[in-house]
Amino acid sequence: MSSTMSFDNLAKVLAVLVAEQGSYTYVDKLGYVPSKDLAVFYLKEALRDLHSIQQKEKFENEKARELVGKIDYERVEKELEDIAKTDERKELREKTSLIAAKALALSAKLGGGSGE
Repeated sequence: MSSTMSFDNLAKVLAVLVAEQGSYTYVDKLGYVPSKDLAVFYLKEALRDLHSIQQKEKFENEKARELVGKIDYERVEKELEDIAKTDERKELREKTSLIAAKALALSAKLGGGSGE
């Protein structure tokens, strides 16, 4: 796994979605994704949903709103590119599992999720 890539920003994206939507859907999808193309697709969907939430006038979870302000979208783009360049399935699994685990840890701090 790339030692310079932390995937913190993608984890923040997913954590905000867990906190705001009360659903682990994207974390679960990413944790079991079989290919890099599908991983990028799921992350694109997550980013689209995050953008939609950002358009709302009020976040339901104030901590999630604060975390959105800490997302570095240039880093998000680099993290996505790193995943898209991953050729080995084992390495992809390591990266997506790391993102999912970090997202769960962050969402716990935000008080999100419904226990699905």
